[in-house]
Amino acid sequence: MLDPGPFPGYARPAMTQVQISRFGGADVLVPVEVSSPPLAPGQVRIKVSAAGVNFAEVQMRMGLYPEAPKVPFVPGFEVAGVVVETAPGVRDFRRGERVLAVCRFGGYASEVVLPASQVRKTPRRLSDKEAAAVPVSFLTAWIALVDLARVREGDRVLIPGAAGGVGTAMVQVAARAGARVTAVVGTADKKEKVRALGAAQALTYDELQSGRGGNGHDFTVILEPRGGRHVKESMRRLAPCGRVICYGVSSLVNGPTRSIPRVVGQLLGTPFFTPIGLQMGNRGIMGLNLLKFFDSEEGLKLAMQAMDSALAGLQSGMFTPVVGKTFPLSKAGDAHKYLQSRKAVGKVVLLG
Repeated sequence: MLDPGPFPGYARPAMTQVQISRFGGADVLVPVEVSSPPLAPGQVRIKVSAAGVNFAEVQMRMGLYPEAPKVPFVPGFEVAGVVVETAPGVRDFRRGERVLAVCRFGGYASEVVLPASQVRKTPRRLSDKEAAAVPVSFLTAWIALVDLARVREGDRVLIPGAAGGVGTAMVQVAARAGARVTAVVGTADKKEKVRALGAAQALTYDELQSGRGGNGHDFTVILEPRGGRHVKESMRRLAPCGRVICYGVSSLVNGPTRSIPRVVGQLLGTPFFTPIGLQMGNRGIMGLNLLKFFDSEEGLKLAMQAMDSALAGLQSGMFTPVVGKTFPLSKAGDAHKYLQSRKAVGKVVLLG
């Protein structure tokens, strides 16, 4: 019988969280000490070793994420660590086991309490910092490519932002499916890094725009993270029966704080599509919001099935999470600054 109690000597009087105290620059990320919450039925307590940092969290810090809670709140969608306590009735996990988990906010913390359904055992070949780079990146990549785009051998896949945390996962998932991947990156020094992950071709954004990469209008799948006018550009690059998967609006961010004129300009530049217009072009467009899967039991089930599929690939060595740089949890603001600098290759991770 599993022992649901905590480690001998483990006390939970307090925990550290990094809160967004108000909307603004990186300085609004503030470490605070709070009481550790009790376990509810079906939950596990995880001592967090590492937490992933995502561009969505930069947007919510700036007040550009509609689904974010009211300030102050704790950002963070993914963690890795060790189970220290389980609620009665939880039988899939025992204390001391290394796990990774996806959470609906709250990940920038020394400890999290989550439903066991959102937790998975960490593949043995992964370190905790690598495991923290998995949930958002590989869930997004798997759902976008496998569940929505139905990627298959011979597809021609365009991946803007290919050097980021999600982008590096997408390159791997698409390439292992037999697709020909064109990876788009911000600077030339990132090109070889995405080629090493399986991209057949790597271009900078300038090269893509100039057509130096060849015919830029024959892609069967385009994974679009930028939003705004870029969606229209991506639709124009599709071959017949092609599809664009939109999964972000990163173009809203340009600078450390929110720019209302930029937000308005980007939103006004977002194209509208009608069923008849899509029919006339034999093209499709789909949207992906990972957070929305956690609004319902059915959505959560689909998301965690995708997680299990991605974890099988990670366990076998088919996929490898790419960690670009790490920061202490207390330096979450510096992690945000680094992510916004667009210098990162792979995931930025906070270490507890």
